Amino acid sequence: MSIVWILLIIAVAIAPLVSALPSEAQRYEAKVREHAMDRGVIVKLGSTPDIPARFRMPSDLSLVAYRRRRVDRHLSFDHPQVAVRSLGVWCSVPLEKPLTGSVLSLPDGAHIVELSEDYVSVFWDEKGNVEAVDKVITVIDSLVSDHGFE
Repeated sequence: MSIVWILLIIAVAIAPLVSALPSEAQRYEAKVREHAMDRGVIVKLGSTPDIPARFRMPSDLSLVAYRRRRVDRHLSFDHPQVAVRSLGVWCSVPLEKPLTGSVLSLPDGAHIVELSEDYVSVFWDEKGNVEAVDKVITVIDSLVSDHGFE
């Protein structure tokens, strides 16, 4: 009977430690974000740009910004330019002009691209693997020198 009590006490002592361990999803997020940061990308948690309702963006998306600062500021931006994936097609906001080029190679989890005078950001759900992260980074690198989507 005393062995049962000893095992019960040990289980009670270990339970909080086990619950503090990261889950598989948390370990995956850490791995993906570490890979991105190793490649010089800033991972930013926070709010996404405001997207008009006509683009039919799901409201329950939890997106993370992968961002790279521009080496030289592009002062031609009076406000950030945004592109969204709406119904599977990339288009610019607010013109709704379909886009071509590197944004088409973004993984399915990418929903928003933002260009500003200081940085380029891709907002995505981090679903995929390290290859998906590499695709996002490749697109960011190709957009760093761009002056806009149009």
